[in-house]
Amino acid sequence: MSLAGISGMRAAGGDLIDTARSLNEGEWQSPSAAAGWSVQDVVSHVGCLLELLQAAVRGEAVPDSGIERLNEVTVAGRRDWDTARTLNNVEKQLDQAITLFIPLQEAPMASVESPMLDLGTYPLHAIADMFTFDMTTHLRYDILAPRGPIDRHLPTLDEARLGPSVSWLLGGIPKMQPNLAAHLTAPLALHLTGPGARNVLIRAQAGVISVDPLRSPDDAAATLTSTTCDLLAWSTTRLPWSTLVTIEGDQSAAAAFLDAINLI
Repeated sequence: MSLAGISGMRAAGGDLIDTARSLNEGEWQSPSAAAGWSVQDVVSHVGCLLELLQAAVRGEAVPDSGIERLNEVTVAGRRDWDTARTLNNVEKQLDQAITLFIPLQEAPMASVESPMLDLGTYPLHAIADMFTFDMTTHLRYDILAPRGPIDRHLPTLDEARLGPSVSWLLGGIPKMQPNLAAHLTAPLALHLTGPGARNVLIRAQAGVISVDPLRSPDDAAATLTSTTCDLLAWSTTRLPWSTLVTIEGDQSAAAAFLDAINLI
């Protein structure tokens, strides 16, 4: 294993915190592109999730609830916090989480499998990848323009942020949606370009999806091509795949899968 996920967490967390520090009160309260959440709610959610996963890693009891419902409940419970308290908590939780998660990147802990609520079971080292993805995606697609309400300029996403984010999403394809295999009617090649580029084969056998390195394009009924940055948007249904993915080969098989995918 490597510390790429930890580096990604630091980078993505720094982006989020720096942006949050620049917000005025009106911007904090602006409706974000995450339905029903303000910009402050989105930032608050990051702090809540960092707390939750730290508690789980320490072996403490966590609520027995689906991730989406849990997110709503925890964010609602902190809507009376002022912006300073919200931001201070995110900074505190991020520092504590990085310290706690670093040992999870090395053997033997890195490969220990652990359930993450209703998202499936993952090796512990993937927690850092998840947070890199979560903070990057919320900031770039829910807070910042053009999809979100806040106009700030950030550098183009790089390997440090996209590599772990892509790893989390590809790892989630077989696990997050139990019924997704029914929509994967033929093997599909996914060709991801840009920082964190990957070439993988996605296929289903006996109702179980696998995502493996692509050995030959001939193994796939269709090839889906996208940038890694765009993957964060279309695989989470923040933006339509039809404008971001090109398809070569079996259009119907590709569309059936792309219409069904909705990762978290």
